[in-house]
Amino acid sequence: MKEHFSTENYEPRHCFEAWRDAVCSRLINAKAQRTQATAFSGSFTYSTLAEVDIAWHTSHTGLIWQRTPQCIRQHPANDYYIGLLRSGHGQLAQHEHRSQLNTGDLVIYDAATPFSFAMEQAELNIIRLPRHAFDKSTPGISAMAGARLDPKRPGINTLKQMMTEAFHYNSDTESDGHTAQFANTLLDLVAAAINLQKSEHTHQPDLYARMVAWLKQHMYHPITVAELANAHHVSPRTVSRLFAAQGTTPMNTLWQLRLTASRKALLEGRARSITEVAIDHGFKDVSHFSQAFRKAFGCSPTSVTKKTAA
Repeated sequence: MKEHFSTENYEPRHCFEAWRDAVCSRLINAKAQRTQATAFSGSFTYSTLAEVDIAWHTSHTGLIWQRTPQCIRQHPANDYYIGLLRSGHGQLAQHEHRSQLNTGDLVIYDAATPFSFAMEQAELNIIRLPRHAFDKSTPGISAMAGARLDPKRPGINTLKQMMTEAFHYNSDTESDGHTAQFANTLLDLVAAAINLQKSEHTHQPDLYARMVAWLKQHMYHPITVAELANAHHVSPRTVSRLFAAQGTTPMNTLWQLRLTASRKALLEGRARSITEVAIDHGFKDVSHFSQAFRKAFGCSPTSVTKKTAA
């Protein structure tokens, strides 16, 4: 049986709180905050196929969900979730992953650890994945929390199609046995698609780590994606795909390494000036360096040198 909630029947000032409570009480408890001052509207549909919980989450206004440590303590839950973004876009941050999501993307997240999920006018299909079952059937799934699934891997298109059928499945007109069979097949397909994501890296389990180490070793020199690919005997496309699986790009990783090294140099007092540390770490524009530094660490390079001097 499906439960459907819509903000249409609420006064505008109560819409967001009522919608948030409907989602949290049935799916996963997390803090929700609007990112736009406009009036909120949305809907939420929840149903169960045999033992599988599924939901259709729609918000027509920008918002951000945060599963904080405090929230986890107050509302313990340890299942995994897979989300299919039907429309809109968003960003999911969990563990080391920072995944930019667009229409058609699939993503894994974990209720047992903190995450942040920002959405803009998003429709999201969600399936709850029982942790006890998926820890056995998909070893390493916890490390994928926050990761966008590679749409080119086997099983992804089939999974999207079956998820669509699941959300339109009418259990009232089907037998309990057939519904259970359908639900189990859906979970098996999710597990297979996740396992096939990882199989691409079976022959090169540390390729991404070796590329990051190479970037760190050569970070003070001009570097291109082609040079990084040649150094590891793969194509530039493979390089981009490996970094995209981590929610980043080779160049973003390189600049982050340079910023981290520059901060260390400032903390250790190894630079005579901000200009010197910027140039030494690959920044030709001091203003750009200061902006990037503040964005990465939440403070200016000057404030770091003042603390060091004190």
